[in-house]
Amino acid sequence: MSCNTIIGMVELPFSSRAIPTFLILRFFLIFGNFHNAEARNRHYKWEVKNEYRSPDCFKKLVITINGITPGPTIQAQEGDTVVVQVNNTLITENLSIHWHEIRQIGTPWFDGTEGVTQCPILPGGTFIYQFVVDRPGTYLYHAQYGMQREAGLYGLIRVAPRDPEPFTYDFDRSIILNDWYYKSTYEQAAGLSSIVFQWVGEPQEDSTAPNLQA
Repeated sequence: MSCNTIIGMVELPFSSRAIPTFLILRFFLIFGNFHNAEARNRHYKWEVKNEYRSPDCFKKLVITINGITPGPTIQAQEGDTVVVQVNNTLITENLSIHWHEIRQIGTPWFDGTEGVTQCPILPGGTFIYQFVVDRPGTYLYHAQYGMQREAGLYGLIRVAPRDPEPFTYDFDRSIILNDWYYKSTYEQAAGLSSIVFQWVGEPQEDSTAPNLQA
């Protein structure tokens, strides 16, 4: 038994035996499109600049993102596309940002390795990073230029799994540990590059604060 399917003015033979296969293929096509539609674009707009901060009553020049250090946490879900517009308002420094452990499959030019995979973002310039976070987990982003990471240009990336986790918990919290030096990174860099080498020494504090805004 067979029937004819008419599409426009073209008549095509269509066997009834093919109907189950056709319906199955149609189902998987629709389901696949629906699954892909779950992925979202996560947009962030950052302004990077120098500011003074005194979290322990000692004022120091640092680098902030949107006024805070560590910078804003990127929140995304497995399979999402992260889009970060970085505006460099530092007066005298280039910058680039590396997304640690993000695999950058198909987007190596957004890895943030200055001088290798991208040109630096010049003072007053803007660069847009765009990449897919394809694995759940907690990651780190940080500056890849000079000593800017030590100056405060870093933060967290938290990627939630697409499927429900096989265990339950009340809450989770991510903490970044970082050394807090009283000397600015400019002073540290001058000592490290001097002919009579000067080591930066031990940090004055171990910073575990989520964000330093004081």
